[in-house]
This record gives sequence, C-alpha cells and structure tokens, in this order.
Amino acid sequence: MKRSLLAFHCILVAIFIFAPAALAQKLVIAWTAVSAFNSPFWIMSDAGLYKEGLDVDTMYIASSPIAAKATLAGEIVISAQNSQVIADSGLQGADLVAIGAAVNIVPFYVMAAPEINSVSDLKGKTIGVSRFGAATDFGMRMFLAKHGLAAHRDVAFIQIGGMPEIAAALSKKIIAAAPMSYPMVYVAEQGGAKVLANLAKDEIPFVHLTLTTTKRFLKDKRPQAKAFLRAYGKAMHFLYNRQAESLAIFAKYTKIKDQKMLEGSLKYGYEFMEKVPFVKRAGFQVTLDEIARTNSKAKQARPEQFFDNSIIQELVDEGFFMKLWGRNP
Repeated sequence: MKRSLLAFHCILVAIFIFAPAALAQKLVIAWTAVSAFNSPFWIMSDAGLYKEGLDVDTMYIASSPIAAKATLAGEIVISAQNSQVIADSGLQGADLVAIGAAVNIVPFYVMAAPEINSVSDLKGKTIGVSRFGAATDFGMRMFLAKHGLAAHRDVAFIQIGGMPEIAAALSKKIIAAAPMSYPMVYVAEQGGAKVLANLAKDEIPFVHLTLTTTKRFLKDKRPQAKAFLRAYGKAMHFLYNRQAESLAIFAKYTKIKDQKMLEGSLKYGYEFMEKVPFVKRAGFQVTLDEIARTNSKAKQARPEQFFDNSIIQELVDEGFFMKLWGRNP
C-alpha cells in the first residue's frame, strides 16, 4: 500500500514538473529589418506576451530571402516577409503562406528638395529608388501615375541603394525626390529635404510585411500559429497604449538615442500598420502584376494561393480583438 502511494506520488510530481515542458514547443521566429514594422516581434519578446504554452526564441535575420529559406527548411517557423518573396517562392512550388499582415500599403513618405512644392514640379526631374523592381520603385511609379506623371517618360528614375544612400543623394541634389521610410526620413529632413507626400493617404495596395509560415506548419501546428497571432495582436495593442515602454524597446533594438527620431518612428508605425492583421487580397494582386512583367507564371496565379486569413478571422469571430481594444479596432 505504501509502495503504491509512493509510486502515485512520484507520478504526480513528474506530471507537475514535466507537463509544462511537454505542452510548450520551442518556436523560432525571425524579424528581418530594424524598423517600426518589425517592432511587434521585439515587444512580444520583451514584454512577455508569449503565453499559452509557447516557448519562443526570437532572432534577427537581415534578409527576407534568407529568412524565407530558413522558414522553408523548418529552422524557423514564422518570419517577417514581404509579399514578393512569398509569391516568388510559391511560383517555384514552395509552400510559404502569409497568415497575417503588418502593412498592406506602400509605406513611404515622398521626400523632396526644398524647391519642389507639388507633384507636378517633379516633371523633368530625377527620382531615386533603392533598386528597380523594389517597393520603392513600383510604389513611386503608382504614386506618380495617380498624379498624371509617367515614370521614365515624365520623370527619370535611378537606383541608388539603401535609405542612407538615398538620403545622401537627396542632400547633394543628385535627385529631386525619393520615397523614404523612418528613421531616414528624419535624417533627410535634417539635411534640408521636406515631406512632399505621405503615401498613407494614397493607400497604394502592396503587402509590404507579412507574418509568414509554411502551409505544412499551419496544418500540423495550427494551435501554436493561433497562439502566436494572439501574442502579435497583444503586441500591437501594447504599441498603441504603452508608448513610453514601446519607445524604450525601440531604443534598445534600433540603437537610436535621439528622442524625436524615436517618436517619429513610432508615429510612422501608427500610420501604416494594421491593428487587425488581415492580409489584403488587392496588395497581393499588385505583387503578382509586378512579377508578371518578368515571369509569365504570375499571370495565371491567384492572390489566395499565397495567404490564409482563416486564423485571424477565427480571432475576430471569437471577439479577441474587440475584447483587447474595448471596441472595434
């Protein structure tokens, strides 16, 4: 009898010790740029928002294509990706899928030289983009078209490289304008440039940043994917409602000390990021249209092949976001 009770007691102890470890599965996720749009990844980690049995390691990979390959290999289960990486991969037969979107529009400010007072003033001038085919390139082309100007006919384009190089070219008058993101917008302003347009107001569709996994992981580990999206939703709420703590986290990951630059980066995130991270079909269609210029396979593809909003829809139907925000966000 005593031996039986002792054995039962040992079983109970083992359950209490090892059950949490059994329930928790190690998830490795990756963010891919030092930007406000990746900040929910920082907040989820630093604010302790991973609950419900999730055991998460967060890492930085400074390249979406490399992070995508690691996700496909199973070394990472969720990563931050733009829609072009997902679509390019999918058209080659891979199974990447966006289960949420942080940004569904072209997320830039158009910075211009002081003498440029309107979009029409750009006619005959030169615009800088990071590289041809990038979001800066086609976003700027679509913006100009909305205002009656055609790229390469009315306005010359040159590819310059990264945002620091674009800011330098603008300050040296090599270019008249360029699409830019924070914090380099602040740097450009300090160099004498001004904001000609905020593309948040133009709402040019493009799925700029997604929460991406594989269709295999979504099928086999759906509860973990759902728990991650709950944590992401809480991180967005944290970003809006605990600004001082959010700025401290921004400073830690960006290494920025200038308070105005940090505040500008946070404001930039507010203007473009989704509170409820549905992937928008129109944004993926723009991506496919761009890819189709050089890859005919994209003409037969449908946007729905590359994203799955079902978990976000479940969370909406369950009232998760309504309870989180206290209203319809």
